[in-house]
Order: sequence, then structure tokens, then C-alpha cells
Amino acid sequence: MNTNREPHEKQLDHNRRNTLKMLGMGSSAGLLNLFGGISTAEAREQQGKPQYAVGMAPIKIKSVKAIATAPQGSNLIVVKVETTEPGLYGLGCATFTQRAATVIVAINTYLNEFCVGKDVDNIEDMWQSAYVSSYWRNGPVLNNALSGLDQALWDIKGKRANMPVYQLLGGKARFAIPCYTHAGGNTPKQPPIV
Repeated sequence: MNTNREPHEKQLDHNRRNTLKMLGMGSSAGLLNLFGGISTAEAREQQGKPQYAVGMAPIKIKSVKAIATAPQGSNLIVVKVETTEPGLYGLGCATFTQRAATVIVAINTYLNEFCVGKDVDNIEDMWQSAYVSSYWRNGPVLNNALSGLDQALWDIKGKRANMPVYQLLGGKARFAIPCYTHAGGNTPKQPPIV
């Protein structure tokens, strides 16, 4: 930086830098600050929120619990994430058929305690924090529990956006897929034997 410049030139440089920082926020918060609409502190607070959530109270996780099922003898585990928004919840699959009981404990104790009070919009932060929050890294039990939590949080995000999750993740990759068909009868006209 040239120190031989006049004081008003230094002030203009500082104002340009601040203006570029505010515009870099990528939201109307930066422009409003240029015209005296909001303070820098308010703009910084809004910078971390998604545009749809600006001005809205965050939705927090109220509970995370496992739902154990066993259709036809298969141990299946569903994760249910309940939120502070009445009627809004998400579901995810945490099935690990060989160790279903341990996945249930991991969800009902570890993940519930870990997640209650966190903002449902911070999916990646929650996943990363849960994955590295213990000395011993996750194995199949905790990975299945965490997978169910992740799916349930994306389910909530899809419900809030009124869109299927695949749309949030970039839309369809294919509009048709090749399929294999098989006939089960002795002739093509005979129905399959069930």
C-alpha cells in the first residue's frame, strides 16, 4: 500500500473495500448496507442464512428416535427427526439388519443427545460434527445411524421446499432406464407361479 497518498484517497480505498465485501455477501443485505438500510453486524448475521430463511426463526431439532420394524422377519430401523415446527418431521433409513439393536441405542442415546437444539438446515455441519466427534471413528453401526439422520434431515428440507429431495439434489439424471423382465410360467401366456 502506498503510504504517500492523501488521507481522502485512503478513505476512498477503505470504502471501496467495504463496499466489495458487502456486495460479496451475495444478498440484498450487502446492498441495503450501502444505502444505510442495515448495520454491518446485521448483514453478517444474515450472510450465513439461506435466502428463504432470512427473517425467519430457525427450525430446531426436538428429538431423534429410532423406530424398529421387522416385516417378514427383517430387522429394519427408521430414524424419525421431530422439529419445533408443529407437524414437521423427517424419516430416514438406518437399517443394519445384523446389529439392529445397537443401531437403535446409537440413535436414541447418542444421536438424540447430539442433535437436540440444532438447526435442521445445517445438515452438512451436523454430519461432519457427528462423524468426527469421538476418539474412535465410526463403524457400520454409527454409520447406519448417521445415514438415517442425514436422510431424515433431507426429508425435512424437501418438505419445507415443497419438492422431492431428488429435485433439491439436482433433478433427474434419467427419464427412463432399461429393465429386465422375466416370465414365470411354462408358456408366455401362462401367469407366473407365485
